Amino acid sequence: MRIYAGVQAMRGVAALSVVCGHAVSARPDMVGSDLAEGALTILASGVDVFFVISGFIIATTAAAQDHPLIFAFRRAVRIYPIYWLVLLVAFVSSSWIALSPGQPPALDLGLMFAWTYPNWYVAPAWSIAFEMHFYVAVAAVLAIRRNRLFELLFAGLGIVLTAMIFRLPLGIYSHPLILEFGAGVGIAYLQRSGRLRFSSRTLAASAGLFVAGWYWIFVQGSTDPQFARVPTFGLGAALLIHAVVSAEIEGQSFSPLLEWFGNISYTLYVVHYVVIKWVASFTGVWLLSTTGTIIASILLSIALAYGLHVTIEAPILSWGRKLSLTRPCKSTLDAPSKEGGVRPSAPAE
Repeated sequence: MRIYAGVQAMRGVAALSVVCGHAVSARPDMVGSDLAEGALTILASGVDVFFVISGFIIATTAAAQDHPLIFAFRRAVRIYPIYWLVLLVAFVSSSWIALSPGQPPALDLGLMFAWTYPNWYVAPAWSIAFEMHFYVAVAAVLAIRRNRLFELLFAGLGIVLTAMIFRLPLGIYSHPLILEFGAGVGIAYLQRSGRLRFSSRTLAASAGLFVAGWYWIFVQGSTDPQFARVPTFGLGAALLIHAVVSAEIEGQSFSPLLEWFGNISYTLYVVHYVVIKWVASFTGVWLLSTTGTIIASILLSIALAYGLHVTIEAPILSWGRKLSLTRPCKSTLDAPSKEGGVRPSAPAE
């Protein structure tokens, strides 16, 4: 059984969730504003799942890294090639279609390196800015004291909480969504110490929190949706990943189809918005019904993501791994787990 196949499957679920949310909400005039907003509210929670997964995987991977530069290099190889390609296509596309409200901004370094948000050209890439800030923090911890990775990351989360409470101007590092990465780090710590136990009640609680988040943000109308999603969508995502990892350690298998979507999830996440905007901007040309337009945009996004994954993403990732593995990294996760003797290696990045 491939270790963390369940996490990969959840990546696929999260990516599909966001894609479907954007496909339904791309033309509120076609589906109705309430349906568009309500669907996007719950389906956008896939981003919260991504953040928890990222915290888990990055903490697990970083614990096996020998050098912060190797970690930073592999993160850059993972993020930038596909992002830059889609950013270029979006920049050119902005001459014909409106990718976001307002006028297109200049392509400054913040946009080029996905460091700032919101992102006018590739709207979903706002979350990549959070990812990049998290990667920088992890690389800094590796440079300071690698053998105290978890302790220093938890200390960093304490700083985030302090910044939130006292409204300190730390940019993204004082944003509540950073705590979702921390939840993933916590799951990685529990897995490393053999303390994960599967419970079906965890999954039930997770589902309840997602529903509560949808009600709080969409139905009730939260005055601060970004904060409201952390104790609801964020905590629900944390419980979901906790359950998935613990279930896999105990021998549970997961859908190969969802794993396949997990493999293309990053490319799908980055590329789908431009595809959907193109399809939604020329509905009269396609002669499709509203449902047909939504389905077509989803299928086209998946097909393009798969093509880019096979021809660009996978070869570049393979090259990056070979280049960075000039010396082996000693895994800190090679001890048998208490749950069943499984030897978890670092998950695929």
